Amino acid sequence: MSKGRVEAFSDGVFAVAITLLIFNIQVDKAAPGELFNALMAAWPKYAAYVASFLTIGVMLMNHHGLFTRIAHLNRPLLFLNLLLLMAIVFLPFPTAQLGANILVPQDAPTAASFYAASAVLIAVFFSAFWAYLFTHPDLLSPDVDREAVLRSWPRFSIGLIAYLICVPLGQVSPIGVIIVCAAMAIYYAFERLPDISRRPADALRRPE
Repeated sequence: MSKGRVEAFSDGVFAVAITLLIFNIQVDKAAPGELFNALMAAWPKYAAYVASFLTIGVMLMNHHGLFTRIAHLNRPLLFLNLLLLMAIVFLPFPTAQLGANILVPQDAPTAASFYAASAVLIAVFFSAFWAYLFTHPDLLSPDVDREAVLRSWPRFSIGLIAYLICVPLGQVSPIGVIIVCAAMAIYYAFERLPDISRRPADALRRPE
């Protein structure tokens, strides 16, 4: 399968996942004249929507960044990409649970930890995708410095650690899970992948 076809399919899955988020926002109006109060009371759903929208949007950016560093694909990498997309398109469901239950004391911890666990799954597949590329340098573009790939690993994988922490954090502070996930989206909005503009050493020398 060509790289362009995989990217097009992946972009479609991202588009579906990010669009599904808006359908999670339902406003319950108890009686005529109470629309304003109902809109204000739905703020947890807005917060969950923003956190997940930013998360999926930034994942799309990083997914594109990964593919610009790939020369060609093989079947295991295609399967890892499929698992990653499966986890991403699932995210609207825990987002809906978090937005609907975050103010319910009995259910908020479960919803928050469930949301964090979904983020962990995405981070695991992202890390597995990147790790497979690192261990199969023949799939990487020749412009990618393998040493730079290794140096980028800690900063690229910090999200996995943060999301793992969010799973128990959800039992203590469900709101904190939303804050940490939104913060991770902002963190990954900046480039965390190795530079692809490497040139041969001879090209860097100034002419005498």
